Amino acid sequence: MKKFKKLFYIKLKLFAPVLLGIIVAIVIITTSSIYNSNKSISLSIKQSLNLEVKTLTKMFERERALKLEKVKTSIKTIHNLFFSKNIKISNKKIKIEAINQITKQKHKTTINKILLDKEEIYNNNYLVDTIKNLFGCKSTIFQKIDSGYVRIATNVLRSDGSRAIGTYIPNSSNVIKTIEKGENYYGRAYVVNDWYITAYEPIMLKDKIIGILFVGVKEKNLDELKTIFNSVKIGNSGYAFVFDENGKIIINHSATDENLIDKAFIKKIIKSKKGIISKGPDIIAYNYYKNFKLYIAAVVNKKAETQYISNKIIVTSIIISLIIIILLSIYIYTINSENLHKYLENLEIANSNLLSAREALKISEYKFKTIFNNISDDVFVTDMDANIIEINDVACNNLGYTKDEFLSMKIDDIKSEKYKKYIKKNREEIISKGKLNYESEHKTKEGKIISVEIKSKLADLENYKYIISIARNLTQRKEFEKKILSAVIQTEEKERERFSKEMHDGIGPLLSTIKLYVNELCSPDIDHEERKQMVEYTNELIDETISNIRTISNNLTPRIIKDYGLMKAIDAFSKKVNKTNKININYTYKGIDDKVNFEVQLILFRVVTELINNTIKHANAKNIDIFLVRNDNNIFLSYTDDGIGFNIKETINNKETGMGLKNIISRVKSINGTCIFKSEKNKGFKLSIDITI
Repeated sequence: MKKFKKLFYIKLKLFAPVLLGIIVAIVIITTSSIYNSNKSISLSIKQSLNLEVKTLTKMFERERALKLEKVKTSIKTIHNLFFSKNIKISNKKIKIEAINQITKQKHKTTINKILLDKEEIYNNNYLVDTIKNLFGCKSTIFQKIDSGYVRIATNVLRSDGSRAIGTYIPNSSNVIKTIEKGENYYGRAYVVNDWYITAYEPIMLKDKIIGILFVGVKEKNLDELKTIFNSVKIGNSGYAFVFDENGKIIINHSATDENLIDKAFIKKIIKSKKGIISKGPDIIAYNYYKNFKLYIAAVVNKKAETQYISNKIIVTSIIISLIIIILLSIYIYTINSENLHKYLENLEIANSNLLSAREALKISEYKFKTIFNNISDDVFVTDMDANIIEINDVACNNLGYTKDEFLSMKIDDIKSEKYKKYIKKNREEIISKGKLNYESEHKTKEGKIISVEIKSKLADLENYKYIISIARNLTQRKEFEKKILSAVIQTEEKERERFSKEMHDGIGPLLSTIKLYVNELCSPDIDHEERKQMVEYTNELIDETISNIRTISNNLTPRIIKDYGLMKAIDAFSKKVNKTNKININYTYKGIDDKVNFEVQLILFRVVTELINNTIKHANAKNIDIFLVRNDNNIFLSYTDDGIGFNIKETINNKETGMGLKNIISRVKSINGTCIFKSEKNKGFKLSIDITI
């Protein structure tokens, strides 16, 4: 019995240090694993939150840009509808009660009736409702009064649901200050009881401003934005929220309408505008969107995100230690001391397996890439050699490649042939400037072409430089833009045909009257004075006819395109210009026939004639070279002059001088084409247009 006890104590003494060593090793490994995991997770959370906030901010920017483009199109339409009618101010007056839309103060005033084709505008909402039906915009016709501009026809509603007829914009408004200069106003404005993205245009009659045309859409569609924000999933515990400059919650993951202005962390966010802060266990990334005066934030509970991994590491370590202790106990008590050496060797193997388990646990950190893969747009990470080194699931789904296929490709492999030539230039600009926004085309595995808007940024991670690019699909937007521009072009052509009829109806009677006078001059029964008076009347009628013909014919559709096609139309126009001996046009063409879509021919004709007119007016050139050719499904146009040239960027960015170039770009885009401008001062001008049919 004593011998057994002694052997037991000996074995216990041998086992105790080993047991203690196992426990200490497991505690150290577990603690180290938890610390390193938490550190990596924190960095990953901050990067993911920053990216999520940027993505949500871009959503606001995109919404504002689309709405601004929408109101610009709508104001052109209401302008055409309004000024196509005969405008007249009647001497009859109307008594109205004008209500200041800001202060709500009322005062009585009178206005003269304004008539459109003999129809009174006041409280006649047909025109503004037509714009609403076409574009979904709010629309208003204002009339000038002593204290501002009052709504006389509108579909803007008061809070009680009635039309806001009689409400007025005071003269102190920035909108009115712009209108009084005779200029259009575009941008953010307060309308009756809400903020809108707007367009205002002065109504001019005999060089005086008598009113305003207005279109607008609500600045923020909160219901839609709430749905989008609530669908955003950030890790296991994160969510996004939005609040205004007063700290009032605008969008939140819950139904709360809490005011946060008294909270210290909100004051810190408002002061710094952009960044990342910690609030207890929460990490908050935020950004200020100036155009809507809103703060966009994303929050994640660090403890909740790391708790699962930490618990898993601890439980795994406990299980491993218990298994080792149990096995070691059985081993020690079933073998004699001569086998202790072998036991120690097995213990070393067990420790090695434990270290392998630690490495396996680190792999679980990559689960946090879920945030990366939940971004709604395509995300590409490329190295300095344009190799794709990381891709999200959305890009794989959209382009049809597997992740393994992507990781063996370069960024060149997914570009369309048209945009491959820009890859090197774009990447050099990203590296030099740190970021770049541009448009491109991606090609799916099946060969489908997708138009995309790309935002790229240079990133420095672990002393290596990478380019992170987010690509958003623009296919639906481009199709929509094409439809709108096509509708506008068709409307323009119908209007020109109407002008043609007006020339016939308006000039015909004048010519008939001239004929009567000429026939009368042949009569021998009229005296000298009467004959002289008839000659004067005839000259006046002829002058009036010439003036009408000049005015109307300038707006006619170029019939030569319909009759002879684009090549002959440009050729005829060039020959007319050459006859002036002011400039020499060398025109070469090949392969353009009547099978080319008429809209494509018409747009190219308008572009060429506008370029020639610009060269004659501004370039002081002696020669123009035009080259037009069709190869299979492509049309290529080259236009060159030897004039004084100009700075392309400065001209396009100038609101007064850049409209012509912007108009050319938008027209070419509408027919699936691209423009490349090249010009320098005293080195002439060149434009290359490439159109895919």
